[in-house]
Amino acid sequence: MGIVYPSEAVARRWNGALQARLRRVPLERFLSERGIVPAPRGISQDSDDLVRATVLIVEAGLALYFVDRKEGLAFGQRAVVGHVACLVSRALAEQISQADVWRIVALVSTARLLSPWIGLNAAAMTSASAARQFQKEVTKGISPLDWRIMKSASDAVGGNGLDAMARASANIAARLNAETPAAEVWPTQALQGSNKIFRSGA
Repeated sequence: MGIVYPSEAVARRWNGALQARLRRVPLERFLSERGIVPAPRGISQDSDDLVRATVLIVEAGLALYFVDRKEGLAFGQRAVVGHVACLVSRALAEQISQADVWRIVALVSTARLLSPWIGLNAAAMTSASAARQFQKEVTKGISPLDWRIMKSASDAVGGNGLDAMARASANIAARLNAETPAAEVWPTQALQGSNKIFRSGA
């Protein structure tokens, strides 16, 4: 019996599928360990799992922020929730090398996060507005606190440290507590460089 070797094109497809599967493993493990069933295989698998993870991480930050607080989510904080969802979704999308899906993930995540507070229609409008604003602002750079939110969210999903999720929650709570972003702004080049960090898990 002879050995049949795949063609170069087939071998590349197999290798690409394997690499994509390996990139998804930390994300799926992150969800499973927290009792969330990963999305079934399909064209929307990556974006669905990213939405699940983004909502979980931002909700943890919201829960920490509201400890010992009686008041609800302030009007001005709605946009902050959308901004944070954009930060987290972008970081996690970069981590699994699916950078182009971050916007749809942010839109769906923000709507899910805000709908219990303001209803689905208002949440969807706030989500779209937050995503547009984020795209404008991110070209100018991000604040150090925003960068820490992205890094800690990536670390939490990547399993980099037992306290990674706690750091992500603390950074998000701090962002909600801030009336305005930090004055210092990191340039776009720093954000682009951080993409390598998110993917490598350094």
